[in-house]
Amino acid sequence: MSYDLYAYFEGESQQDIDALVNGEYREIKLDVPTRIRLLAGIAARDESVKDYAVSGDRRRGGGYKSLVHAHNAHTTPYAGEICLTLRDFPWLTPSPPPLDKLPFVSWFLQFTFTLAKPWMSKDDDSFYVAESINPVRKDKVFKMPCMAASSWKGLLRWTMMHILLTLKKDELTEEQFAQERLCQSLLFGDEKGEEPGQVKDFAAYLDSLKPTAREEYVRLLRTRYNLKDDDPLPHHAGRLRFYPTFFDLIDVEVINPHSRETRAGTHPIYLECVPAGAKGTFSLLYAPFDLIGQPEEVVKKQAAEDLQRIAEAVSAMMLTYGFSAKRTSGYGTAEDEIDGYITTRAGKQPVRRLSKLVEEVANVTF
Repeated sequence: MSYDLYAYFEGESQQDIDALVNGEYREIKLDVPTRIRLLAGIAARDESVKDYAVSGDRRRGGGYKSLVHAHNAHTTPYAGEICLTLRDFPWLTPSPPPLDKLPFVSWFLQFTFTLAKPWMSKDDDSFYVAESINPVRKDKVFKMPCMAASSWKGLLRWTMMHILLTLKKDELTEEQFAQERLCQSLLFGDEKGEEPGQVKDFAAYLDSLKPTAREEYVRLLRTRYNLKDDDPLPHHAGRLRFYPTFFDLIDVEVINPHSRETRAGTHPIYLECVPAGAKGTFSLLYAPFDLIGQPEEVVKKQAAEDLQRIAEAVSAMMLTYGFSAKRTSGYGTAEDEIDGYITTRAGKQPVRRLSKLVEEVANVTF
């Protein structure tokens, strides 16, 4: 027996593909992600069966497509294994951390949402069934569609910057713009592109929004961290901690480019996605370690202001701007109704609607 997966389960015929898709190949029962990986090996070995490995027979179906797509996305073999994994590993959805071990104004926001539009992303798996398939991002171990914590952080930061700085730049004074920029920096950490001797990327964009506010922002930042005028700006962590989100469904959307001459379809392109109706859980921890030692009333006031600011950004990201690849085309938005809580040392308070999130967290007690 060969201990290489692709060598032991090699194949080259349509019969091999059918056996692999059905789940028992070489008398061994295989999970769905492994079947898809092995289909990639067969398709790479023989060009003549590549299309069959992707979509099977035109009338009977089969192939990779039958594993991830059905009229009802809940009935696909892949979706069945995802639900089984979520049931067997409940810790994939994080529990509230011990808030009594964190700064007393810390809070934990968590809610389950339902996708209103499909969610798309790009996986880093370079060896997939065929180049005509864009795989959705998956966890490396469980092979479940997932959105990384770093992606949540980047998108929420962009949303907050957009609604509180970009859209309001003409309304804000230089001091107000600089203060809001500092608040966001304290929430998310130092700005990408802020390096000694040069400013680029995200930091350069914020400078361009209101160039006259740059000097005041730098002054506030140096004052915050007790830096001298010739010291470089600090690299610092923010008050927010993000968690990954795992989705319970997978599907594919198809783009079929047409020839300009014949106006007929040429070769379909399959885009893996998480379909509308799938559920995921958003989790966010606020732990302001930089506020330790300050007066209690000052800390409570700052935490309440941060919570309002974050609630506004989360609502806009989920309902308006999206959190997916191709989000400018409307992908990756959520339904308004959610099921969750915001937890503080004082207890839990339910949150039920994204559109009312700012009002629902307005009276949170720490």
